[in-house]
Amino acid sequence: MNYIFFVCILWMITPRPIHCFFPKISGFYGMVGPNIDKKKVNTLYELFIGDGVIQGVFIDKGEITFIKHIINTEKLQYENKHGKFSKNNMMMFLYMLLHEMKMLPNPLGLANTALLDIHEKTPAAATPRNILSLFERDQPYKIQVDFKNKELNTICKINTKQIKHFSGHSKYDTRTNTLHTIDYNVLCNDVSYFQTDNTFQNIIEKVKLKTEYIPIIHDFVVLSDAILYMDSPLVWNFLRKIPVFLYNKKPTYIKIYNTTTQKTTKYICNENGFYIFHYGDVIDTPETIEIYGALYETLDFTSLNIDGKYRKLLVNKKTGEVSVHKNPILENMNLDFPVKWKDYVLLRNLHGNDRVIKDFVVCKGIEVVKHMELPENRFLCGEPAIIEEDGKPIVVGFVYDHEDNGYFIMFDMFHMKESYVEIPVPIKNMTIGFHSVVLQ
Repeated sequence: MNYIFFVCILWMITPRPIHCFFPKISGFYGMVGPNIDKKKVNTLYELFIGDGVIQGVFIDKGEITFIKHIINTEKLQYENKHGKFSKNNMMMFLYMLLHEMKMLPNPLGLANTALLDIHEKTPAAATPRNILSLFERDQPYKIQVDFKNKELNTICKINTKQIKHFSGHSKYDTRTNTLHTIDYNVLCNDVSYFQTDNTFQNIIEKVKLKTEYIPIIHDFVVLSDAILYMDSPLVWNFLRKIPVFLYNKKPTYIKIYNTTTQKTTKYICNENGFYIFHYGDVIDTPETIEIYGALYETLDFTSLNIDGKYRKLLVNKKTGEVSVHKNPILENMNLDFPVKWKDYVLLRNLHGNDRVIKDFVVCKGIEVVKHMELPENRFLCGEPAIIEEDGKPIVVGFVYDHEDNGYFIMFDMFHMKESYVEIPVPIKNMTIGFHSVVLQ
């Protein structure tokens, strides 16, 4: 009897392979980010300008194959022949000038922000699939995901004459097989909105929209007949090392461009000005618009001290009034990188002094449904993703420990303690990731 008890206890504490918990899941999870040493990063600017690298796993009936692929951009090809570009601000200005004269490749051609599934109609396990790797100051790079050989390959840069830069949060509409993207001009204070076909070469719609402030717009929302974006009070100050910052004494404007009427409606937020990197959800009705996102009331690119507050903005279309709704529990957290599943949004919580991510919250609206902590000495490496298995949301992602060992993790979003499983990956010093993609 004692022997049986001992065996049962040993089985309970022994790590089990993924197929014990998630035998039906197959596909690819990939996360893109800057190829930098996370311990040496001191500013947001440094974080944003690292060369793009994809870290990912192929999942095949419980077997995990880890892959790391540095995106072979035109910038890297040039640097391999001629040496590294300087990161000095004045030199970067000169490089950009030479790039405009077509004498240099884009020194900001980094492909490090997000991965976009362009929904090619081929089964994941049968043939290679292509995705796009994006950076908002360049055009996309096409990446081949080869399921048979379990490898990634940089295919080419997608050059289009009419779109100079693609948003890092470009949207692909599977109903119409079209791409929505934006570009912005910080000198002219305008935003260009584009809709293209699935070759990305033929422009279906193009419009130029004026802004009140410097239009560094990281994310935007495509509604049924409109696009929504924030015009945040980003201003110049050339006495600063990085001369753009958020002046929150000025208001933020919510702007909605109607693609049918070709008119822009502007709503003013009378509280402190703020910036939104990512939207958790947007609900558009005839009377109101509910906007859920991580609001930043301070933003300084020379620092890593950012503090995102997940809130709801409620726009009354009839009166034009904008109200801000807060949850006191969420106000004590530093939340961003929302991942939506049905009516729920998963957010990671960044801890201030440590600058590490140790826990998640699941929200419905701004109500907290679940608060989950990672195991001790485990820190999230970048945006997780959600794979649905038998109607359940399974969270997948990467974590690392104090010794910089990396792990691939999976767990049920609503039952983390009972389902958490991790597998070590054969790499030290996993990089900090930004956004991710799942292919199945």
